[in-house]
Amino acid sequence: MRLNLPALQRCKEEQRRKGIDVLITAASSRGEDPDRVFWSIVYDLESAPRTTNRRQFEELGFIAPQLDEVKLFDRASVRSALEQLIDALALMHVYLCRTDHLTDRALLEELVGRVLEEPIPDLPLSVGIRDWIDLSKRHGNAESERDDRLPRPS
Repeated sequence: MRLNLPALQRCKEEQRRKGIDVLITAASSRGEDPDRVFWSIVYDLESAPRTTNRRQFEELGFIAPQLDEVKLFDRASVRSALEQLIDALALMHVYLCRTDHLTDRALLEELVGRVLEEPIPDLPLSVGIRDWIDLSKRHGNAESERDDRLPRPS
């Protein structure tokens, strides 16, 4: 995995700062409160560009498998791809919980088929946001103790 995380994050931080400045300027011109914390939240929730975790991975040089590829993986390939994907998500402050009921294959298919494709705000890691993906009993019935070994914020 090729990571150019510092340069990418600086670019996203600058884009966010400018976006917040635009909101503050517009609010001030309307006679509204120019509180930066408030407009930062508005930007993050409503104005930030949209992306997906898959696109964020690609920006970092990590290519996650497609669902049709995963369906052809043998057990060892599933395990390897899942471990890499979980570690890559943790680098982006995305953490999984309640996965124990899923087999490795079912979890990998859920991640590449749904989670990586969902629209999310494209925010720099410096914002301090941590995303938690709760995979509670969506499907599957395997019993594992995977959750105890998943990455967690430090």
